[in-house]
Amino acid sequence: MPVWRDIPITLGPDGLYHAKVTVGRKANGKLDRRHRSGKTVEAVKKKLRELLKEVDAGRTPRPGKAPTVEDWFSTWLTDIAPYGKRALAPRSLYDYWSRCRNWIFPHLGAIRIDALEPDHLDKLYKAMYQAELAEGTVLKTHAVVRRGLEIAYRRERVTRNVAKMIDPPGSPSIARESLGRKEIRAVLQLARERRNGTRWFLGLAVGPRQGETLGLRWPDLDLEEGTVAIQWQLQRLPWQHGCEDPHACGAAPRERHPRGLHRTGETCPGSGVKHDRYHKRGCPKPTKGCPPGCTGHASKCPQRTGGGLVFTRPKGWRRRPRPRVAALPPSLVVLLSKHHKAQAAERLEAGNRWHDLGLVFCHRDGRPIDPRVDWQEWKDLLLEAGVPPARVHVMRHSAATTLLDLGVDLSIVQEVLGHTDSRTTRGYQDVTAEITKRAARAMERELFGDVASLDERRRRRRSS
Repeated sequence: MPVWRDIPITLGPDGLYHAKVTVGRKANGKLDRRHRSGKTVEAVKKKLRELLKEVDAGRTPRPGKAPTVEDWFSTWLTDIAPYGKRALAPRSLYDYWSRCRNWIFPHLGAIRIDALEPDHLDKLYKAMYQAELAEGTVLKTHAVVRRGLEIAYRRERVTRNVAKMIDPPGSPSIARESLGRKEIRAVLQLARERRNGTRWFLGLAVGPRQGETLGLRWPDLDLEEGTVAIQWQLQRLPWQHGCEDPHACGAAPRERHPRGLHRTGETCPGSGVKHDRYHKRGCPKPTKGCPPGCTGHASKCPQRTGGGLVFTRPKGWRRRPRPRVAALPPSLVVLLSKHHKAQAAERLEAGNRWHDLGLVFCHRDGRPIDPRVDWQEWKDLLLEAGVPPARVHVMRHSAATTLLDLGVDLSIVQEVLGHTDSRTTRGYQDVTAEITKRAARAMERELFGDVASLDERRRRRRSS
């Protein structure tokens, strides 16, 4: 392998300095010669040093011009991320695209991925902080950048992952919130009287995600064995254009309905959408200044596809050898049996209007429950129980904390929650005061109790 000092550097007619070096042979047997250029000799020498350093380490850069950040991330999210053993879930893929379009592409999109520097990422995160975004949002954007560059590094598109060279943005991790035992009892006392109230018992018992609970089907429940298998989840996904020209469809003018109302089977003028239910909102406002190439407004496309409430596999299901199964408390099994009988009565009452999806928790006609409706019911339940506002996901944290408080092994809690990494499970658990009191009593019993009693006997002998 040549040394960079021995490689001739010449001034070309374009005013730049050029150097060529052979780094091996191509697959067809021909010499693999690489070209480097720069405005100064020192700039070319620096590029040669970096090239030969990577070649010596066995990471020869791929020939050809490196793609820009926008080109590579678009290729990654279109052709790589949705497929394979570690394919991104549809909702996660949509979130990745959203972060790319809103922040990564506008700030880093034109930069070649092999020319990306840590300073570029620092400027991106600074802009996000100046926009007063939450630290969690900035940290998730950094995770997308780091993952995309890691795939580029594995495929030899770049020789380093600059996202690993800087500290992740954001403040130190804060303990996640969870409900106390008194708060849980207050919530469950009210939930018992509500329709679909068993849904909150299940959430606080084994901690399934919101989508996993709303997508639970009766075949996944074994009431005789008292177990539940988490195999599906219900998620709201964004709509996609089903027309031939998404830009023309998105830029088409839309008119307001004369009354601002729509009835079942009524077609909205301008958009051509026939509404399948009554609603009070008018048609979307006319689109003004739709930029060239814009493919947005898919939710208003008359031939829209792939969106709305859909059933998808739960997170991490590809990496599990079998479905995730968790045992249920006996009292919850009894409540589920009663819930099943009540739903059977609703099914008879609905008759032909019943949507036979096999859902455990649904509307009175069998339709799935929208996550937004579920969130609002949880919010009302907490308010009525006198519990401070909290996310629906807090039930998952509460279940983990309760199991830890009861002395359940970490590996079992990990299996119940469906985590692939025990560190994730540990982050879900809050060490409560009751747990520390139990540890103090154990310390007293094992070490300090005998010493304290000996001191007390000595004090009594002296006094006598």
